Amino acid sequence: MNQYLFLHMTARDGEAFRPEDDDIADWLETVVPTGISVIGERLTEPEDARRVVKRRGEVAVTNGPFAEFTEWFAGFDLINAPDIDTAAEIASRHPTARFGQIIVAPLMDPVASNEWLEETVRTRSAAGLGAGEFLDRPDATA
Repeated sequence: MNQYLFLHMTARDGEAFRPEDDDIADWLETVVPTGISVIGERLTEPEDARRVVKRRGEVAVTNGPFAEFTEWFAGFDLINAPDIDTAAEIASRHPTARFGQIIVAPLMDPVASNEWLEETVRTRSAAGLGAGEFLDRPDATA
């Protein structure tokens, strides 16, 4: 079984929210007892967010909201599904699909993720750098 991240987002072209049609409990009744749902939660407003970037050793933290975003992440779900098409079908039944939008993103296979991490550690070690030092280099690719 694979895992997929649902990123729930607002959408300017979404239909109006209708409590009678958009009851999350209906969706949860189909995904929690079956083990499809791993975890999910709503996010707070854009004003509560912070953007953190680190460039050439300098950290910059910017308070939200962010002007370049016209939509906002409203929440997330982590689900189990056999494939991305099934995950998309499950997402289509979520209320957000009607009044917002849902991005369905596959999680990296744990074995492949671990292999990538091990290669990154070997590369950093061979360069004689720690994790932070390596990523601060302009020519860093891993």
